[in-house]
Amino acid sequence: MKSGNQRILAVAARTERIGCVVVESGDLVFWEGSAEMAKDADGAAKQLRAWIQEFQPDVVVSENPDAAGKKSGVQIPILQAFVEVAQDVQAVNLVVRRERPFQNVYDEAKRLAEEFPDLEGMVPEKPPIWGKEPYNLVFFEALALMRDAGLLQPLAGPAKADAEGEAV
Repeated sequence: MKSGNQRILAVAARTERIGCVVVESGDLVFWEGSAEMAKDADGAAKQLRAWIQEFQPDVVVSENPDAAGKKSGVQIPILQAFVEVAQDVQAVNLVVRRERPFQNVYDEAKRLAEEFPDLEGMVPEKPPIWGKEPYNLVFFEALALMRDAGLLQPLAGPAKADAEGEAV
């Protein structure tokens, strides 16, 4: 299934934030995040309902809370709330397992920004180990979920090098 003429809303949860991206006919038309509504599942569900009401998507994509590898704490109930909200709307509800085809989320964000140049200036740099996770990562995670659902073209991963360091 490819995006075609559909309006797709993908929602993601990361540390202390939730985010939404909307792609219509293959073009990124909206992205927004919230730290305030990411404090608990009720706030996240309320925010997702507002985004759905505003954009009336054909497809809603969220991460599978039962296979949410690196998620913990309040993120799991938030992901569960996303699934429950999306089940109650007139849209296809895709709950996907987050794939990790890149070495890190920062490399993945750079590749996604190549496909969606509007986000190019939002690609975060990896902070020092003691630094906070960049707020903008949540938008790239939402796009990655859309890709993992098969609604975007797969991104080629980083070039692999042969024994002499040449790209293959």
